[in-house]
Amino acid sequence: MRGNSNNKPADGGGVPTRDLWGYATGEGVNSVAINGISNFALLFYTQVMGMSPELAGLALAIVTFWDAVSDPVMGSVTDHTRTRWGRRHPYMVVGGILFSLAFMALWLIPESVQGEKALFVYLLTINLVVKTAFTVFVVPYTALGFEMCKSYSERARLQGIRYGFNMFVNVVTGGLAWVLFFPDGQAADGSVIDGTKIEANYQTMAIVIGIVTMVLVLFCVWVTYKYADKGPVPARDPKGDRGIGPAIRTFFLDVFDVYSDRLVWFVFTFFLIAQFSMLVVSQVQMFTYVEYMQFTAAEKTFVHTGGMIAFAIGSLVLGRLVRRLDKKKTGMVAMAVASAGSLGLFAVFTGGLLEPQAELGGVPVAVGVFAILQMMWWGGCGVIVPLATSMIADLAEVKRWKTGAVTEGRYAAGFSFFLKLAISLGLVVTGYILKFVGYQSGAPAQTAEVVENLAVTTFLAGPVLMLFSFAVLRQYPMSQQAIAELRQRYGVQDD
Repeated sequence: MRGNSNNKPADGGGVPTRDLWGYATGEGVNSVAINGISNFALLFYTQVMGMSPELAGLALAIVTFWDAVSDPVMGSVTDHTRTRWGRRHPYMVVGGILFSLAFMALWLIPESVQGEKALFVYLLTINLVVKTAFTVFVVPYTALGFEMCKSYSERARLQGIRYGFNMFVNVVTGGLAWVLFFPDGQAADGSVIDGTKIEANYQTMAIVIGIVTMVLVLFCVWVTYKYADKGPVPARDPKGDRGIGPAIRTFFLDVFDVYSDRLVWFVFTFFLIAQFSMLVVSQVQMFTYVEYMQFTAAEKTFVHTGGMIAFAIGSLVLGRLVRRLDKKKTGMVAMAVASAGSLGLFAVFTGGLLEPQAELGGVPVAVGVFAILQMMWWGGCGVIVPLATSMIADLAEVKRWKTGAVTEGRYAAGFSFFLKLAISLGLVVTGYILKFVGYQSGAPAQTAEVVENLAVTTFLAGPVLMLFSFAVLRQYPMSQQAIAELRQRYGVQDD
């Protein structure tokens, strides 16, 4: 029977809606780590600090790759942890607080750091701390979400709410950042200075977001503590299988346990390609806003926030889409919608149907059309990300049925690894894309050819990559019926 109470999931599952939203507040860290840094880091280090785009992208990518490699370690550690506070929550507290402090340091660069080489070392070092703290938080956090929900559609719903909140945070810290943190300045000669080229604006953003992120972490831990596995801590056995050697052996067995699961490769691969396409688009589109469309600060806010709202809507309707279409078909529809929006941008603007600054009776028509089509792209992406996460949660649950072992942490780590691998690749590729199209760091203006190439890359990169992701997803064999059959095979009672 479907519940109508605000405290019950729509599909009658066992987790109250208020707890789903309480869990989702922890996604503030994920939003800041992925969206906040990817949205503004390249702009900051190239436009303000004067680093070359390929070197800045390389610094960000190296630590992101380290972040991805550290995920399997964290997955194994959190699965095998037993404390009076649970398996997940102690790591969430430590990782979340450390992340907030390191995030602030990323933008508050000491005056003693001068020159491109010194900037590279500083960016590399602080990002290493940022990414390590992020891993310590996000792997147990994701695993906790896998454990909280036990039904096929409820897992999709939780992930949809989680990523919906992600975009809510991104609206405030990303979309509204154009007016909250990056107001335009004025030079001595009276000319306007773009707000993203003023260092003090980034410092204000760093302090505000760092404090807010810390508050969200602590609130999430408090709300979800009731779901912690607070079993008795096992006594240390002096003759037990302990020490560096057994720990390393256990780690490699845990990693093999995940990657020997044939089904996870469908999800990991489809998501890797899709997330890579989103990262490339999100990076390059920032330059397209400034150089090609020549948006004002208010127009940047309108367009960028519209994409985030569309992403959030896609995430929040995921549960209903899954109940109606199942997961694979939902993902395929989402990819088609996203690609249609991006191809529409290509046809309208680079195809000559509408000039980037076109107006009608003083109304900026080009801004509205750009916003609507971009919302289609990000709305489809908003379905794909939580969908893939819920699919991995399904497979972790099936693994527990088969083995009886706690595996949610290592499955969450595997998913996080591919998420961060996509980000790392995207950062490297974006830096070289900017170099390839001829973008000049610190230049007062780019050539017309460079600007045109930036736009074409923004509009076409996503759909081309989504095509490959689509081809992988259509081979995925799992469905709600298949999960039900496995439940019956292993004698698992309905939740």
